[in-house]
Amino acid sequence: MQTKQSISIRRLTTAGVLAAAIVLLTTLVSLPMPGGLGYINLGDVGVLLAGMMLGGGWGALCAGAASALADVLLGYTIYAPATFIIKGLVALVAGLLFARTQKKIRFTALYPAALIVPAGYFFYEVMLYGTASAVPNILFNTMQCLVGAVIATALGLMLEKTKLFSKEVAATPACAEILREPKHGADVVLLSARANAELIKKAGDMLSVQGIMARVVAVDDFAAFDRLPLAQRERFLPEGKPFVRVDDPETTPKSIMQAAVEARAKG
Repeated sequence: MQTKQSISIRRLTTAGVLAAAIVLLTTLVSLPMPGGLGYINLGDVGVLLAGMMLGGGWGALCAGAASALADVLLGYTIYAPATFIIKGLVALVAGLLFARTQKKIRFTALYPAALIVPAGYFFYEVMLYGTASAVPNILFNTMQCLVGAVIATALGLMLEKTKLFSKEVAATPACAEILREPKHGADVVLLSARANAELIKKAGDMLSVQGIMARVVAVDDFAAFDRLPLAQRERFLPEGKPFVRVDDPETTPKSIMQAAVEARAKG
């Protein structure tokens, strides 16, 4: 089972790889727009992958910073502030939608996120150059972002099967962590605040003596945990699985164990 530390290390490593990819895709595959306003590039591929592979927040920071850097390197510094926001927003929306969409259709989440690109640059260029100059770029930016979404979808489908891509890493919220996962699956789930984690660990040990396997989950913020989308919450607490939620720090491991046995008996 991955710990918070290992997940953070993987995120940092993946973020570095993706940031480099975004800069390269943007700078090496770039063509000036007709009329000289901005340029067409393949950076959106990396931006969307960042949203999928890192999750909304991490993906947004990685995509926004790398894309803005590419603008500066190519001499389009005037676009860098807008690019940081626009590309960051694309990754944020892509990551959030991807994590909340059913597995069979989750790659469709990339397309509405990608369309933030033409909308965002249109409004920015209206402020810089006026509506008449900004309108022609809508078509080119739309083509660019949709091509990027198609390529990102193809790459995402391939990367899903590798260790580099981990939807768990992208979707793992910071408010909870699985501390113990039985090798052959859990019969019951024990949840508590992280401060009381030792209580449920001991209760889990007592249950295992009786042949009952317990998943042990430490929660940093129950309010945030209760607000998680169903798909994320079910990673910790599968629907229909018996569980015991420990709110009282004065309770004992034996009481928790007994409650878990009763919860399992009730089904």
